[in-house]
Amino acid sequence: MFFSTLPVSRDVNTLPDQIEVLSSPSTKPRDQPFHMQLEELGLQNPISVGYYDPFSIYASVKNDLEAKFPLTNLHWKYHPLKPVKSIPVLPVKMVEEVPHRASKANQEDVHENIYLRLIFVKADNLEIYRAQVRPLIQAWLTDLVEAKKVSWAIVLFTPTSQKDKSSSLIKKSIHDKLVVDFGKNGKHQTITTQSDLEEVPLEDDELVFRIKESYSSDIEKLETYNNMATEFKNLILRTFDRRYNSYNEELDNLSETKNKNSEALIRQLYFKLKLMDIVSDMRFLDESLKLYESINEDLKLALQAAGHAFKKSDHATFESMRMQRFNTEKATLSRDLLAQFNAYISQGVPVNLQLTKFNLFLGASLLLQSLANSAPELSLSSKYISHLFQRVINFINEILESQQDSFETLEWLFSLTDHYLKLQLTKKLVERGSSEESNAINPLTGILEYMGELRLLQRFIAGRIASLKGLDPPDVGYLFEEVSLDDGNSASNSKSREVKLHNEPLRKALESQQSYDSFYEELTVAVIQDFANCGRGKTVDLLSVELAVLHYKKQDFKQAYEILLNSYEYFIENGWSFMGGLLLEIYINCLEKLDSGDHLHILDTNMKLLSTFKEEASKVSDINKYNIVKGADRRMKLLNHVYEIAPKVTELVTYPLETLFNTSLSPFIESVKNQSGVYKMDLEITNNLAIDLDLEVLALELEELSTFTPYRITFTGKDIKLSSSPKQVVSLYTSDFKQTHFKPSKLTYKPRSNLEFIQLFQDPTTDQIDGNGTVVHNKSLTNVVPEEANTANSLGISIPVPADQTDNTIYMYGDSRFLCASFRVPEKIELNASEIEIVINSGNEPVKDVRVQVQALDSGVALTEESNSFLLSLIGAHETHIQRVPYKYFGDSKVLSFAASITYSIGKEQRKHFLQDAVDTSLRISISVQDVFRADSIYSKFQIGCAHTKMPIRVTDVDFRCNENKYVVATSSCDVKDSNPHVVFGEQPAFMFYRITPHSGKVASSDTLDLTIKYSSLQKECEALIIGLHEDYFQSFELQQYSSLFIELVGLLQFELNEYALSNVIQIKNVDFFKSRFRDSIDRNVRSEKDKAELICCVDGIVKECIQVEEPKFVNQELYIPVAVPVLDILHAVEFSYTKQTQFLVGEPIEMKLTISSTFKWSEMKDCDEEVLASSSPAGKRVEAKSQKYQFVIHHEDNWLLSGLKKHAFTVQKPNSNAEFALTLIPLNVGKLPLPRVTIKPLEEGIIHRVPSTDTVHENGLETVLVVPELQSITFSF
Repeated sequence: MFFSTLPVSRDVNTLPDQIEVLSSPSTKPRDQPFHMQLEELGLQNPISVGYYDPFSIYASVKNDLEAKFPLTNLHWKYHPLKPVKSIPVLPVKMVEEVPHRASKANQEDVHENIYLRLIFVKADNLEIYRAQVRPLIQAWLTDLVEAKKVSWAIVLFTPTSQKDKSSSLIKKSIHDKLVVDFGKNGKHQTITTQSDLEEVPLEDDELVFRIKESYSSDIEKLETYNNMATEFKNLILRTFDRRYNSYNEELDNLSETKNKNSEALIRQLYFKLKLMDIVSDMRFLDESLKLYESINEDLKLALQAAGHAFKKSDHATFESMRMQRFNTEKATLSRDLLAQFNAYISQGVPVNLQLTKFNLFLGASLLLQSLANSAPELSLSSKYISHLFQRVINFINEILESQQDSFETLEWLFSLTDHYLKLQLTKKLVERGSSEESNAINPLTGILEYMGELRLLQRFIAGRIASLKGLDPPDVGYLFEEVSLDDGNSASNSKSREVKLHNEPLRKALESQQSYDSFYEELTVAVIQDFANCGRGKTVDLLSVELAVLHYKKQDFKQAYEILLNSYEYFIENGWSFMGGLLLEIYINCLEKLDSGDHLHILDTNMKLLSTFKEEASKVSDINKYNIVKGADRRMKLLNHVYEIAPKVTELVTYPLETLFNTSLSPFIESVKNQSGVYKMDLEITNNLAIDLDLEVLALELEELSTFTPYRITFTGKDIKLSSSPKQVVSLYTSDFKQTHFKPSKLTYKPRSNLEFIQLFQDPTTDQIDGNGTVVHNKSLTNVVPEEANTANSLGISIPVPADQTDNTIYMYGDSRFLCASFRVPEKIELNASEIEIVINSGNEPVKDVRVQVQALDSGVALTEESNSFLLSLIGAHETHIQRVPYKYFGDSKVLSFAASITYSIGKEQRKHFLQDAVDTSLRISISVQDVFRADSIYSKFQIGCAHTKMPIRVTDVDFRCNENKYVVATSSCDVKDSNPHVVFGEQPAFMFYRITPHSGKVASSDTLDLTIKYSSLQKECEALIIGLHEDYFQSFELQQYSSLFIELVGLLQFELNEYALSNVIQIKNVDFFKSRFRDSIDRNVRSEKDKAELICCVDGIVKECIQVEEPKFVNQELYIPVAVPVLDILHAVEFSYTKQTQFLVGEPIEMKLTISSTFKWSEMKDCDEEVLASSSPAGKRVEAKSQKYQFVIHHEDNWLLSGLKKHAFTVQKPNSNAEFALTLIPLNVGKLPLPRVTIKPLEEGIIHRVPSTDTVHENGLETVLVVPELQSITFSF
């Protein structure tokens, strides 16, 4: 914003004869409340009191009578229910009148301003009264009072030589005679109109006043004149009241017909003018202003409805109006206005419209000044003066539009603006406002703003006059001289005209081009000061530009540079790129002329100029586009100039790419069919400069949609040639791949090492860069992407955002024809071995120099140095390489995340593939084993179940063997193999039984048996069948590039697995859901409508509610468990021996022998530190057997009564020992009674290191004894 400090030298000269200037006002002392008193404004346009002085009396009483003027403190009760309206001061002017000088018709409107008529008379005796005075009074009443709606009174003057005789019974005094003759019912009263007499007071003597030539005392004289002045007030108000009510009655009557009769509008306008006239006379200012507004609106309606009633202004009419010596402070022309309307109503003479508007303008001008002068507050005065200036501007603009340019008219309008700019009242208000300190809003804002507007109008008028004289306008139009809109015409063909100007300041200002430029500059500075003081900063900018152009013309480059430093931004920001561009060219020229050496500033400025060439930079069409006037050569030259300046700048500078072109990014990443491992994105470019551009490298950076350390991929285009056409599409390519969601980060074009153009798509740190044509360089852009990624992110590791936050993103998915990789659980799993596999498929082309780096992402997961990276020299086409990756992990989580970076070469070009996925390491199968020891063999029972109850598995093979030939393993179960699989459900596990017999008769805990189980998950089988169908369909339609979009959703399918296991029929429960998700996926990620239709067709053929499977496709996994051979410290064999009989009698003793055989066959005789991996028997360190005490307990329960030892201790001293004990058992119940159960446990006193592991075998534990009752006995059960 420019604030000029140049002094404004303006001569205050008298106006030409057409306009009179206000006289200097008087001011009140500073210590009094603010109320500016300008006598001329307060006493202007006094009301008239007409007097008839046939006896030359007035001269002797004039001083005493006019000393009571102006009248003060008048009070008018205009409505019984409303408060009294007061008139503080009412100026009065005495006007002499003579009857018979003019006809009644001509005097009606001329004397409308008269509110009281007086006649001064005197008579020495009654004879003179009857002969001279009474006839004169009668003539006066007839000519000047009757039908005038005016109050009247008779003033009787008594000379000093004449005695004031009182009335007697015989003879009346002259005063009484006047009362009797001219009272309300006087016999010589000539007024015949009833309305003219209806308000005559009952006290007839109030119409006759007596004054003397001399008084006995001053008090008597003062009382006489005071009483007469008081009566004058009443009489004047009575006249006003009569007229006020009469005009309002007329308006009320007309209001009913104004919409029906156009002539009624004219009459209504006429009576409103009359009403406004009398209200203004009474100094009712607020009511007058409302009437003025109403009259202006009614005038518009009258012009529409009764246009024939008005005579349109012509030059002659305006000349007559212009040449009148009118005084703007005395609106006497209003009488002529009323006369015009009266002439139309009575004679049909059209009303002069121009004079009507002129008179209304003058009346409103005077009224607003009076309101401003009498306002109690400075802010209210400012409001009225602002309204006045607004009316002046509107009035002058109306004349300029309706009149042809002429020196006389324009000079008169110039003088009129100068007159109002120099109003003394305005000057006093501004001085008063400047001296008062206020923290509130400046009350003079309105005055200053409209003063500025009025000065602008004055400058415009002066410019019109200067143009007629042949002078060049010194405004912004100078910039357009180099722009020829019509090559066939010269820029200017005007010829100078000589004319004599009467306004001396205007004449001096337009003497020469130099004087006009100086005048123009001074007036512009004055306008700037006004607008700066009222806060119109943008207007100050606009006007400052004009000053800058003046300085540029005078080659004052420094001053022009300082003004234009920020001004042109206003034009560019508001869409006027043409104006902004031209100003910017001047600014650059000034900058280069000054040779400041600030290359960065010069570069910025040239970039701002370059930005004005954008098509959308100009919101206003046609001429306000800089592109129209600057051709392609100029644009190319400017761009090359920018490239020349850039190397001179020592630091990297960044500008918005929108300066050169706008871009629209296609939301699809697609594979390039003939370039394996290469993906592309399309970019639609709008060439803002409309010139041919050669772009060496254009780089688009995508940022992964991640919550932590997002991975970035760069798409580049090389040697791009942009034509001058507005729209064109270029493709950008990348050989990096990561299947995830991306969002665009930035688009970069770097033509020079320290100059780059960037379009930032999303980054909160770069809000300073915008695309509206304003260039702002941001040095922090180099920190948006680190120069070197940290180690943790070198593999493209990130934390993906939830799926519901991936809308409006760009999804990068793999092409099955290219190299692809994945993590999985190994097909062959060894229990307690921590491993995963990375599977790499080369695709359609062989790949070489494959370098893989793997990293675990979960805390606590560690890879060995040997397993975190490996190198492959070659993987052939359509080949798959599987690499095991062992790790260490001691946590509880079964789902672990891994990442891998794969770099490889195809031919001479290098590619990158980034993989990040989570692997579920939990088993789909559960295994448990139970061991049973016998004298010669060990029997093992394996239970095979599902780890997840809702995920049945198919066991296709079970193998349990000893690979060292130390044991013989036999089974009685049916063979389980691919041709005879066994389906395991959640509640229906499978059982496998094996007999283990050692060759040598000895066992060791270090010995292991190999258990291998092959199984297939039914869920995986169904998924594999669906994927197999997908491969057939997609290949037949040549849609392999979209395979990953389908495969990644297969896991969402829900199958009826039990039905599939029983009948080989795949039933999908959520077909519609899957198809909906797939359609959403291809809508977001597939561009071709043809491919979309074919994909939907494929999915409809693949995913059905019911699919018949001819041959299940097993997805085999193999679980290997090294099962430790079970060991036992001692095995006890318990046997009851007795005489076998067919039956026994209840209560009959049975002699039995309890034999306990103990053996160490299944125990280790030496220490063993090996870990037991799978066994149901106890494990630990074995020691050489020594003497050990045991105790047996017989549990006879309720069936037997034991006679003998119930429990007994015995000692085992050698590997094979027997102990016998005699017992007597008495059966207590009848039936087949099982033999008692015997338990054996070691005694603590014999334990050396630990409690030995034992097991007990009941040789005849399942035998029963038949017990019958004795037939001769009767038994009862209680």
